[in-house]
Amino acid sequence: MINNLYYVLVLLSTALFFIGLVLLLKKPFFNLATSSVKQLDIILDNSIEEKEKDKRILRNLNTLLKHLLLNIILIFLLLICAIFPVLIYSKYKLNVLAETSSIYFYLAMIFGSFSLLLFRNKTDYSYWSKLLHTIILDNYNLSKYLFEREIKGFNECNILSTKKPYVIVTGLARAGTTALTNRLFDKNIFHSISYANVPFLLAPNSWKRIYNPKSKKKKVRAHGDQVLVSENSIEALEEYFFKVFLNDNYIDKSSLKLHNITQELLIKYYMYQDLFREKKTTYYLAKNNNFLLRYESIMEYDQQFKLILIFRSPLEQARSLLRQHENFLAKQNEDKFVLNYMNWLGHHEFGNNQKQFSFENENKVYLDKYDKSELSYWLCVWLNYYTYVIKLLENDNIILVHFDDFIKNPDKLMKAIEVSLEIDLTRNSFSHFIPKKYVQGGTNTVDNNLLLKANKIYANLILKKIELN
Repeated sequence: MINNLYYVLVLLSTALFFIGLVLLLKKPFFNLATSSVKQLDIILDNSIEEKEKDKRILRNLNTLLKHLLLNIILIFLLLICAIFPVLIYSKYKLNVLAETSSIYFYLAMIFGSFSLLLFRNKTDYSYWSKLLHTIILDNYNLSKYLFEREIKGFNECNILSTKKPYVIVTGLARAGTTALTNRLFDKNIFHSISYANVPFLLAPNSWKRIYNPKSKKKKVRAHGDQVLVSENSIEALEEYFFKVFLNDNYIDKSSLKLHNITQELLIKYYMYQDLFREKKTTYYLAKNNNFLLRYESIMEYDQQFKLILIFRSPLEQARSLLRQHENFLAKQNEDKFVLNYMNWLGHHEFGNNQKQFSFENENKVYLDKYDKSELSYWLCVWLNYYTYVIKLLENDNIILVHFDDFIKNPDKLMKAIEVSLEIDLTRNSFSHFIPKKYVQGGTNTVDNNLLLKANKIYANLILKKIELN
């Protein structure tokens, strides 16, 4: 006769199996899945010769088979460990084969599976979310294939003939680009890229059929500042397009380099912008802090777009950059996925993957002089970036915005931008942005010569900023 102890053993065995799956197969299965998709990515790569492609396929196949064999062995061992106690007890204590028809057997298995609740996600991304992000974002050839499929549904000639001027918000990180972009954005006026499009950044419409969040619930973003975001918030996500089609050739170990864009790639970029359009009357709006790396090259083919470039007090911004550097160092050291995620999206502003803008001016000497833990280093970052900006300000399509104007006179600023863009903006849909207050330290840890140089550039920028009426 079956007794209660049998069902307790079934429950414990089920719990053991699922705990084992999580603890033992979490990484092996992740490696198996990613190496499987990597095989497809290699097959889709048209940039290499067939001989080299065959070598890569065989090399990756060897890795894939190792991961497959490891997963099979671990699952087999888990099954033996989980089933063995139940079989032994039922045969030698109950003198019957394992009973599997009773409702109590299935209830015991169900309650045993609740052991999975012990592994609640402690980060913003679940195991399956991390796996999906890795599969899609880490395989450029797969992303290209998805993009080509996506644009097949669009009339290329119609896209080009109806191309409208677009708006890019840029600036050195911590200048207020996210807050300003959110203030500008109105879905009746603009279309853009949102968190909901991740990880299928090159196939947003296909992904939208599967995942289309309606919730507008907001939370403070990972930066820990006052900027609230939801899954429908727009962010700096278009850089992935350039990373994929340029194959990261403008990114090296320590810097992001100026580079040229071909007309062919620019046309693809226009098509990409259109993938996010829901209304024919809207304009493309994006935040991209790396846009200056290709600004001059794009200007050779297209001068219709508008660049809203924001700047901030050098010392204030340097402090903010240092805070975020320390913040993301901690996050990336705690969870490697955060580092991978920022690398995939081209976010190299701070953290373990921080890279300098290689604008090839005299300020690079200073960047190499200081450690990233020093405030002077981040002042050098500011100086390097905005020295290059000064050079570009002769172009009429740049709208230079002072962070202080955005904070103190947002309505007047929106009106001034509206006039410059020649687009009717909605100016009352957002409350005034109030940046988080921090206790500021002294300036004695900063190289005074650097601060003097930076303040001269800052004064020059103020003279050239958009005027408020």
